Amino acid sequence: TLALASFEDVAHKAVTKDFDVIINRSELKRSMIFFLIAVILSSSLFFVPSFASGLNRVVNYNQSFLPPAPFGLTITPLNVSKLRGEKIRITVKASGVPPEIVTLNIREEQQENYDSYTLHQDSAGIFHYDIPTVKRSMEFFAESVWLTSSVKTEIGKVIVTDRPIIRSLSGRVIPPSYSRLAVRDLNEQSADISTLRGSQVQIQVTGNKEITAAEIIILKQKYSLGNSETNTTANQTVQIDTVKIPLQVDARKAIGNFAVQSTGEYYILLHDKENQQNSEPIHYKIIALTDGAPTIALLEPTADVQVSEKALLPLKVAITDDYGFSWMKLYYRLAESRYAPPSKNFMVLNIPISGSEIAQEIPYLWNLNSIGISPGDKFEFYIEVADNDQISGFKTAKTSTLTVRLPSLDEVLTQADEDQENIAKDLEKIAKSAEEVRKDAEEVNREIRKNQDKPMDWENKKKIEDLLKKQTENQKKLDQVQQQLEQVAENLKENNAISPETLEKYQELQKLLKEVNSPELRKQMEEMQKMMQQMSKEELQQAMKNVQFNEEMFKKSIERTMNLLKRMKAEQMTDALTKRAEELAKKQDEIKKQSENTNPNDKQKRNELAEQQKNAQEDMKKIAEELKDLEKLMKEIGKDMPMNEMDKAKEELSEKETSQDMQDAQEQMEKGDMNQAQQKQQKASDKLKKFAQQMKKMKQEMKKNLAKETIKQMQKAVQDMLDVSQKQEKQHQKSQSMDPNSTQFSQNAQEQDKLSEQLAAIANKMMQLSQKSTKVTPEMAKNMGDAMKSMEKATEQLSNRNPQQAGDQQQGAMSSMNKAAMQMQDALNKMQGEGDGQCENPGGQGEGGDGDARGSMMQKLQQMAGKQQGINQGTQQMGTGQQLSPEKQAELGRLASEQGKAQRAMEELAKKNEGRDGKKKALGNLDKIAEEMKEVVADMQSGMITPETRKRQERILSRLLDATRSMNERDYETKRESRSGQDITRNSPDALDYTTQEGKTRALQELLRSIQQGYTKDYESLIRKYFESVQKAN
Repeated sequence: TLALASFEDVAHKAVTKDFDVIINRSELKRSMIFFLIAVILSSSLFFVPSFASGLNRVVNYNQSFLPPAPFGLTITPLNVSKLRGEKIRITVKASGVPPEIVTLNIREEQQENYDSYTLHQDSAGIFHYDIPTVKRSMEFFAESVWLTSSVKTEIGKVIVTDRPIIRSLSGRVIPPSYSRLAVRDLNEQSADISTLRGSQVQIQVTGNKEITAAEIIILKQKYSLGNSETNTTANQTVQIDTVKIPLQVDARKAIGNFAVQSTGEYYILLHDKENQQNSEPIHYKIIALTDGAPTIALLEPTADVQVSEKALLPLKVAITDDYGFSWMKLYYRLAESRYAPPSKNFMVLNIPISGSEIAQEIPYLWNLNSIGISPGDKFEFYIEVADNDQISGFKTAKTSTLTVRLPSLDEVLTQADEDQENIAKDLEKIAKSAEEVRKDAEEVNREIRKNQDKPMDWENKKKIEDLLKKQTENQKKLDQVQQQLEQVAENLKENNAISPETLEKYQELQKLLKEVNSPELRKQMEEMQKMMQQMSKEELQQAMKNVQFNEEMFKKSIERTMNLLKRMKAEQMTDALTKRAEELAKKQDEIKKQSENTNPNDKQKRNELAEQQKNAQEDMKKIAEELKDLEKLMKEIGKDMPMNEMDKAKEELSEKETSQDMQDAQEQMEKGDMNQAQQKQQKASDKLKKFAQQMKKMKQEMKKNLAKETIKQMQKAVQDMLDVSQKQEKQHQKSQSMDPNSTQFSQNAQEQDKLSEQLAAIANKMMQLSQKSTKVTPEMAKNMGDAMKSMEKATEQLSNRNPQQAGDQQQGAMSSMNKAAMQMQDALNKMQGEGDGQCENPGGQGEGGDGDARGSMMQKLQQMAGKQQGINQGTQQMGTGQQLSPEKQAELGRLASEQGKAQRAMEELAKKNEGRDGKKKALGNLDKIAEEMKEVVADMQSGMITPETRKRQERILSRLLDATRSMNERDYETKRESRSGQDITRNSPDALDYTTQEGKTRALQELLRSIQQGYTKDYESLIRKYFESVQKAN
């Protein structure tokens, strides 16, 4: 290589050189001398102590021969146990002259190398190091440099342990059973509790390690009145009560429960073997919900109320609560009475309710008869309801206190009299107003005719508008009267102060008022008001004529209502006096009975009875006064009032004698002579009972007299109207055959005018009858009015030589008359069927006759036939041989029950019919009908409806109708008279041509005559259907 080559080159050059020439040997010698001197001197040093020590350190070069440090170090803590997460302070303390810095070396568990931290002294010789949260076990020491070494402390150790903590939380909140609320679960994410007070809370927790104890800490909030000076926003201060609930521990688990009593917070503490507990446990809220008080509202009645004689008070109560109810009670006490002192304490009635429904409307019918209410008594009452809070105690709510009163009969009748007087006054005002409207309409009509060529001025238009408004107001007022009349009748009915017959007349009168104030009339007025601005003078003139006519009829109807109301008031007063007398007699008997059971020495009881007797005497005087008022009213009404019966009633009452008997009884009781008092009481009671019977008889006479007159006049009106209708038919035939150039028009017009007058006379008589009886209906009056209008127009057309148009009007007159006659005949049939106007001895059999029994038998057979027809119709809807649905099975069961009732009724009729040969022959064998019914019932009960079942039902109905017909025919046979036969020769009438109006009219007239002949209902129905079918067919 190059290096070797270089060395070789230098060697070649130096091999020839002599290096001794250049070396100085004297210097080497001098050096040797000095070296020897040095060795000698050095050897001598070994004998010096300090030199020997130094030599020792040179020889032992690997040992330290530093001087001691001027300070020492100690460390704390040396051996300590800490909880994970706790703070720890390591303290290094220097003794002597402390170094400026100290190095702290720390090595955690499972760490290989130490971590060094430089510490500066905090104070003289003290060094600190803080570890905020200890996570793992560790060892540590401190050291400080001294020269080439360092001063170290002992090694300290920290052992880290865990606190007990809650790994899982679960539980349930169980509300009180009465609330019927669902159970709610708890967990770590949702452990706040909001529940009803009294709920049970079950909790289970699991820790991270074995625990030795656990407890629930409940912080209850309590509110107390604070100092208003220190707390201005809310005058309350909150106090916290702590309650500890121990839990049952099993290894890592703990279980327990507590009841929610108040609002606050709760948390859970766990304890381990080292007596450590979980740090900063989570606080959960507790909200104790309060079960609010119930609410109650009395929907009916809402104010103090009066009840009728039935003493039934319908109540309706609305109640609400959070969770339900335990009871509802009605509290009542007597507040006023003529017969007993007021009660201080409330009595209780339980009202059944549903405990589970939280909102209810409770209807309850309070029967005050059960608490012994008497006329004139007033009771206070309220209703209270309680919730079902079994934890805090039942909370209640109650309604306001109202009163219920049973008015006395005297009060009811007095009120009815006042109401009737007010109704009569109102009707008079309405009638007067209607007359004014009629006169004003007539005046406006004259103005229109007078100024025919001039346009309608504003003044007349304003008058017409005012007329129409006034007419509308009259109709509204009549509505109010109708409602008042309805209320009067209802009050009298509820208090049983009116007979069914009189009540029916009140209802008929209300119906008449509705027909007078008809919707059609109102609609006509409204349309007239709307169209008035567009009407021509001719149309306005005709409208005013209609107003005149309507108001005239309106007024007459109101006057009729007033007269009918007067008659009904007489009947109602008769009913009331009868009832008053009966009640007073009953009261007198009760006083007599008490006096019989009273010790004559008991002065207090005697005085009480004497006071009751005095009250009875006052009631007697009121009856006498009412009787005088009734007598006066009957005289005002007229001759058809049974004044003879009134005189007999006055004799039976013997006001002075009866009143004196009562006064004597009172005085005798005050003296203690109870026997004499009882005799007087018996006399008074007997007279009152006889008076009541006589009043009933007088009422029957009222009814009979009116019915006789009504039937008599209506029969005559029907006959007269048929005669006029026949004459009108002849006039119509003349008109149809007249030539326009005939000279007979004037004569025919006069004859037509006479017919019109005859019909007006009939209508006038019917109008007079309508003032007494409600059987004359507005439909009859309307048809007669239509007939008169048609006759007037026919007369006018005849005067104008228009035979065809006259014939049309005459035909219309016949049609209207026939309709009116038919309506009258229907009313007559109804009255005769109801027995109105019958003679004292119906049946005409003298003392041994059985007319009443026969009439009753026929009525029962008719009723049974009607019921059987209904059962047959219901059975037809069932189907034959089909599987019935549950609904149809229930309906069939009901029909079977009805058929069974009919069977038993038929068996009773059959028994009553036994032994009466004539009647049995007429009726046939009723036992067979009962047997057929029995077989039908068996089929129904088995659920099998066969064709044979229906045939049986049809046979039953047919036999019932046959029996009814036979009964009626036998009645008719008793009226037949035998006459010698005679030959009668007359021309047969022409056949009826049903294609013409004349033929139809004659058919209707024949129908009316046939009905008047007294055929049975079945034949009458057949005749009617025949003529109707003939008319329809043509």
